[in-house]
Amino acid sequence: MPVSPGVEAILARVGPSHRLRLFAADQESSPLLRLAWPGLDDVLPDGGLRRGVVELTALRALGGATSLALAAVRAGQSRSQGAFCAWVDPEATLHAPGVVAAGVDLARMLVVRPPRAELGRLAVKLVSSSAFEVVVVDFDPVDFASPRVERASRMKKKKAWAPDVLVRKLALAAEASGTTILLITDSTKPRALPWPVSLRLELGRPSRGEISVRVAKDRQGRVGLAKTVAFQPSFQSVHLPEAG
Repeated sequence: MPVSPGVEAILARVGPSHRLRLFAADQESSPLLRLAWPGLDDVLPDGGLRRGVVELTALRALGGATSLALAAVRAGQSRSQGAFCAWVDPEATLHAPGVVAAGVDLARMLVVRPPRAELGRLAVKLVSSSAFEVVVVDFDPVDFASPRVERASRMKKKKAWAPDVLVRKLALAAEASGTTILLITDSTKPRALPWPVSLRLELGRPSRGEISVRVAKDRQGRVGLAKTVAFQPSFQSVHLPEAG
């Protein structure tokens, strides 16, 4: 699970031979990212995650969003032996043993830990690079109105993007790169404007081996009632197709 402070260093590690555009045939034949999570793909409107911006929102990050995001990373890596994924982790909360338990190949999982004020621009650069099947962005610790973010932004003479603006930029970048972007958010934090995500999943706190999942927004207007599926914090026992 390599960690790098800058986009240039990340792309140097990945190398041009791993760019997503070289997997165009795979993208056309497999437009959906199927998570191999028993019962969960059945809840999703399309039976999987389409390329674009997906929001995973839960009660103070305790609703299984990280496990679901890791399942998406594992599925993204299974598209090809050379498929890379990235995780933007501004406060270093990602737990390496949990990543291993999710069946993720650490050598193809790049973790970036930017200052909060730089999170937005760095995330857009990652997606625009076309180097990653899946990019996960941990929004939970980010307070876009905090004095710390504002001070850091002034020092760089750049104003931090508002969350809805950032999501729009990520969506546009995903259209060109074909990346699946997962935003992990805190459902208790209010927002002034709805975000232009293609899919919003509300996750309940895992209880008694189950987790509640509700489709709260879909690009085609499909929403649904909360449904429970078996919670799978570890995916080592789940069979995924071999990368070809």
